[in-house]
Amino acid sequence: MPSLHAFTNSSTPLATMQVPADNKHNNDINVNHAHKWTFLVANHIRFAEKQANCIRLTKPKQDCLSLWLEKIVTGDQCSSLFVEHLSLDEISFKRLKQLCIDYKVALVNLMPHNEQKGNVLQGPW
Repeated sequence: MPSLHAFTNSSTPLATMQVPADNKHNNDINVNHAHKWTFLVANHIRFAEKQANCIRLTKPKQDCLSLWLEKIVTGDQCSSLFVEHLSLDEISFKRLKQLCIDYKVALVNLMPHNEQKGNVLQGPW
């Protein structure tokens, strides 16, 4: 019987976006949509300006992250879920990915990247 300890934390998200890591542009995200909510779970990235139907949550500790994300998705009020540095074990990631498919949620892993300077990340998506 395989051990759960054999799984790694290197999961591949549905989408990955590299954003500038310097504070020159304050790591802004600009989104626009109707009806359902866009969630941003991050410590260093924020929305470019106040947006309708957008919620920014401070990223919880790693041991709570999977549960938080699952609750956001299964609440059935989320259209897009942006997570800064999403890293989950293989089982948690597969479960989250399937929930996103079932609830029609776009999951995006935001990866601040030091080498991309002068780029501004904007939507709508």
